[in-house]
Amino acid sequence: MPSFHFFRDRLLRRWQVCCWTAVCSLCLSATAQAQQPTATVASALTMRGEQDTRIQQGIDLIYQLHLDEASSYFETIIAADPDNPLGYFFHAMVGWWRVLVDLEDTSHDEEFYRRLQVCIDVCDRRLAADPEDFDAIMFKGGAIGFRGRLRGDRGQFVRSARDGLRCLPLLEKSRQLEPTNKDILFGQGIYNYFADVIPQRHPIVRPVMLFMHKGDRHLGLNQLEQVAREGRYAQAEARYFLAQIHRVFEQDHLSALPYLVELHTQYPNNALFHRYRARTLVTIGRWTEGVELYDQVIERSRRGEPGYHTRGLIEAFYYVGKDAFRRRRIDRVVTAMAAADRLSRDLGTTLEVQAARGYGPLANLYWGMALDLLDRRAEALERYDRVLQLPAQGKSHKLAQRYRRTPYQRGSVSSPGS
Repeated sequence: MPSFHFFRDRLLRRWQVCCWTAVCSLCLSATAQAQQPTATVASALTMRGEQDTRIQQGIDLIYQLHLDEASSYFETIIAADPDNPLGYFFHAMVGWWRVLVDLEDTSHDEEFYRRLQVCIDVCDRRLAADPEDFDAIMFKGGAIGFRGRLRGDRGQFVRSARDGLRCLPLLEKSRQLEPTNKDILFGQGIYNYFADVIPQRHPIVRPVMLFMHKGDRHLGLNQLEQVAREGRYAQAEARYFLAQIHRVFEQDHLSALPYLVELHTQYPNNALFHRYRARTLVTIGRWTEGVELYDQVIERSRRGEPGYHTRGLIEAFYYVGKDAFRRRRIDRVVTAMAAADRLSRDLGTTLEVQAARGYGPLANLYWGMALDLLDRRAEALERYDRVLQLPAQGKSHKLAQRYRRTPYQRGSVSSPGS
């Protein structure tokens, strides 16, 4: 069983989320029009004061995954204003989205860490001159928080927890300096939600709460809703977090859907928003809409559009094939699931990698069931054997063993998996 320290570090990772998200949402900011980078620094870019339309344009560059354009633009900002942490932070955020679009790909990690450290160094120089420098506080907290977030995703929980703890006082200081800033309320909302929910799910971490502020799930959700409606730069990030909270923690996919619809409508080229909207639709039973979106994912993946990658393509083929199985379009099941299995083998040589987050074994299971319906028994047995080779996903092994003994027939089972 995982140790207390394991759960403690996982919890502290959640604490850090409140810091990095509040700052990063503020941080997807401070860029100017890509067509006129020189004009950006005519007045100093800052997170304080009224909303700057130049900042929203920068947010759009990143959320639309125009990452090469965004990277070049932020390099221009840095050259024009080398003592301002804004340019450095957003240059790092381009790296973050290169990581985030396919979190299992670690090839961008080191460059991301390097850019974050450059930003931290610039912030430290500013803070040495002025400890009340709001922008330096915000961007240092954001850089440390993002670093901790990725360390947590990579299983470095102790280092992640340390970064989370370093973020908390920076968030508190930023609240003191800008008490009415709705985007900072975003960080409070996430903290309040997770500080309440995580200890309830994992009682072993409750002793940690002796050293932390008490959370409030309902207050946290209300605060996030305020930011989603009234935030200056954090509206999109608040919607994204609300969608993830409802999907993953609340198990309320219906409540998650409106946020994903808004995000995907606002940023139609964002592959993450695209796939999450499709997945949520099929989860709540709106298969026609969801599969239509997954068909678009397949087409965009084939065209090599930014953010559309092999793992996302496997997911799309799996759900297209599952929908075909529901509709008894058996030939399409075979085509889609065969494509999913072929792509999963391209991910690497190990069975764990080929499992592709569970889609690999389930695709082969449906493939075998479809082959049984086509009276292609020998081929079906090959698929069931493949399921048993791969790590189990849900009832995949149990059902594969059943259908190895007795061919699948219509009505044998409701659904093998998610």
